[in-house]
Amino acid sequence: MRTAERWVRPKSESRLPQKLWSFAIARRAARLSGNSPGGADMRRREFLGLFGGAAVACPSVVRAQESKAPIRIGMLPLGSSSSAYDRSLVEAFRQGLRQVGLLENRDILLDVVWIGGDPDESVKQLIERGAELLIPCGSSASVAVKRQTSTIPIVFISVGNPVAMGLVDSLPRPGQNATGFADILADLGSKLVELAREMNRPREIVDYLWHSEWPDGLNRYQGTEQAAAAAGVKLQARAIADASAIEDATKALKDGGASTLIVQPSPLTFQQRARIIATATRYGIGTIWAFPAAAREGGMIAYGPDYIHMYRKAPLYVERVIKGTKPANLPVELPSKVELLVNLNTAKTLGLEIPLSLLIRADDLIE
Repeated sequence: MRTAERWVRPKSESRLPQKLWSFAIARRAARLSGNSPGGADMRRREFLGLFGGAAVACPSVVRAQESKAPIRIGMLPLGSSSSAYDRSLVEAFRQGLRQVGLLENRDILLDVVWIGGDPDESVKQLIERGAELLIPCGSSASVAVKRQTSTIPIVFISVGNPVAMGLVDSLPRPGQNATGFADILADLGSKLVELAREMNRPREIVDYLWHSEWPDGLNRYQGTEQAAAAAGVKLQARAIADASAIEDATKALKDGGASTLIVQPSPLTFQQRARIIATATRYGIGTIWAFPAAAREGGMIAYGPDYIHMYRKAPLYVERVIKGTKPANLPVELPSKVELLVNLNTAKTLGLEIPLSLLIRADDLIE
């Protein structure tokens, strides 16, 4: 599996502040002003040569002297600015920018707009403010960005199936104005079914909560249904069109005998994860997620990509695009880190026993 690390380059030489260069040049010029063989013409040639040499030795200074304005980057984070975890993803992206040598207010301006109820409106705001590079997070924001521009470069983060969503022609050859980092959530259905089956034995039914109004919702539901059939279990599912349906859907699954349920990974369920966890806990149901953060926030089990790692890597592509590489020529990257988390405290509260085989495989046990 290729990862974004393959593109890491040595850090470019640091920039010497312009004032220090001016000071150094002035001092050298003063020394050249004294008597020396060749007279004034020689001193003039040496002085001009000093400027030329400085430009060759430190090309970054030449760029600085051109007074280029910082590149404006528009970012559309998924989730809520009130969530510490969601804010940490944005901070991880900022850390990645610094690691590749892109400093805010010097090289770039980062314009962050949290996605509200209308992703298209958020995208419109960024474009109207002059975004030269767009960083949508999640499928809904990425589709909204692609819908509004075919020319502004796009580096998306956390998109489950960028080919099916029409963002790229293929993973190795995106072919359009977008590339980025996929989260493989569309391919995790069989793994989530396996985890639910281990928790439910001897019951041969797996319960599933999914978002019916999301463009990729039906595809992921059908993929999970196929995974359940392949595992020899029945999928008992309830769809939600929006957050208001969470209560009734959870109650229906409980009435059908659910003790655990898989929560479909989608932008809505990510944004509403606290509400889903609270509702399921009230009904005595343990939730299984593809978002690792959910297990730390009260969900029972999570299996999915390390999003902090993904957001920190994304600036590797940002740097390459800024330096002139077209998104069409940068292959979509897949996660290099996937983790399994089990919240023992939640399981204990719900009176559910975690199988030993699952505990042994867990990367982190939360107590």
